[in-house]
Amino acid sequence: MKAGDPVSSPLCGIAILVGGNSRRLGQPKACLHVGGRPLLQRVLDVTSSLDTPTWLVRAAQPAEALAEFLDETGVPQLVDKYPDAGPLGGLATALAQTSCQRVLLLACDLPFLSSGFLRWLLDRSPHSTAVVPEDTDASHLHPLCAVYDRGCQTALDQCLDSGRFRVHDFLARLDNKHIVPASKWQAFDTGGLLANINTEADLAEARLKVGSEA
Repeated sequence: MKAGDPVSSPLCGIAILVGGNSRRLGQPKACLHVGGRPLLQRVLDVTSSLDTPTWLVRAAQPAEALAEFLDETGVPQLVDKYPDAGPLGGLATALAQTSCQRVLLLACDLPFLSSGFLRWLLDRSPHSTAVVPEDTDASHLHPLCAVYDRGCQTALDQCLDSGRFRVHDFLARLDNKHIVPASKWQAFDTGGLLANINTEADLAEARLKVGSEA
């Protein structure tokens, strides 16, 4: 399904950031296979059970292989209106092109998510500007598996307008955000729940975890 006009939607929606370039690993992350499935398909297989509207946020001109794959999924696509702003641009695009009050923002390279965890995350602090899991060692956050409310729009606009595209700068500006300690979500973690793929070593480790080479 091609990208279209802004759409009406219920209270919550899911926006999956699929990018469009292949800068780090030689091909788009969404297309990399773990356990016999593309990374994006692994995320979609989890989100499909949530009965929540879902969109893929992509670059205006994604790599050819990615464009074909995205069309094959049949999931509606939103073209990133802020191509140089990273994940913040994807979030802004999702808020601008849907009418969701809350958006579950997901990276496409999270191979070990679970529907139970995402459902639980969506139920946390419905009046917070953001609900963001903290890592197990409390050293960093997971803003690309987090829920954002339209109440974050002012801070988001300020960051985009000033060229401050780091997600953590954005989070620092938010009032009434809810940082979820790992102790609250670890019950869902059967191994690498929030692990993502940034390097060849990450990819190899993920494949080893599921006992596959691709």
